[in-house]
Amino acid sequence: MKVENSELEAFVAVAELGSFQRAADKLHLTQPGLSRRIQKLEQTLGVELLHRTTRSVTLTGVGRQFLPMARQQMSQLGTMLSSIREIAEKRFGKVRLSSIPTVVMRMLPDVLRSYAEKYPQVGVQIFDGNHDFVLGQVRAGLAEFGISMDPGDDEDLSFEPLLTDSYVLAVHRDDPLAESERLSLDELKNVRLIIGGRDSGNRLLLELLLGHESISLRWFYEVEHISCVVALVEAGLGCAILPSLVLSAHPSSSIKTVQISNPDIRRTIGIIRHKTISMSAIASDFCEIFARSWGAMY
Repeated sequence: MKVENSELEAFVAVAELGSFQRAADKLHLTQPGLSRRIQKLEQTLGVELLHRTTRSVTLTGVGRQFLPMARQQMSQLGTMLSSIREIAEKRFGKVRLSSIPTVVMRMLPDVLRSYAEKYPQVGVQIFDGNHDFVLGQVRAGLAEFGISMDPGDDEDLSFEPLLTDSYVLAVHRDDPLAESERLSLDELKNVRLIIGGRDSGNRLLLELLLGHESISLRWFYEVEHISCVVALVEAGLGCAILPSLVLSAHPSSSIKTVQISNPDIRRTIGIIRHKTISMSAIASDFCEIFARSWGAMY
């Protein structure tokens, strides 16, 4: 059984106005056109809703019971259409993004604040994880976009670079190396180094570079999360090769940074999108605000 909203609208108008002519005028229809809608509704329902005479129109018993149902149905449809319009106008909705934790801590609070000022009813769901996790979330369509390192030549993903982040040596302020302005990787062979877990994108980048340069460094301490790496450096247990952005997200008066050269180590961070899955308008706006905020900060 299929009832058209236009048929319900016609029935309610006739019932409320008590006249086919007045109802037709209200709905901007011809009287025969209005009558056809009422007849089709009655045929679909298999009942008579209106008593018609040459002078008046009245509701049948079934018609009186059906009128509040018809009004409710029209009200629900109106609410639904209003909600869709509000989403289209970016008043409501949800943005889903995936990001490496450093960006969540360092950049997203300011971006979320700016975004909420513009779209106070739009929620943001953030999936935070390592580089491979971010790529997987975007590739599967679970996140509309990601914020992480360059995925390289990927058939599913595109990349918009925003920042080149240099790696530095994080040392405790009482460590003799804290007096150095610059060190080469080769000079770190006998240093007690701390590194993140094997799932870390930073660790993968470092190990690839060390293999390319044929340099062997010893990791004395290995912990899973980057915040734990910083905590061990802060405790004076060793040094760590970390992106500058990590240390700005975990500021500590106990840690000094030393530039690394021969070679310089850098990573590029930006916005990752799926090539074939379209992004919502509210997610696109979030990306624009994020890019502007990042540019203003760096």
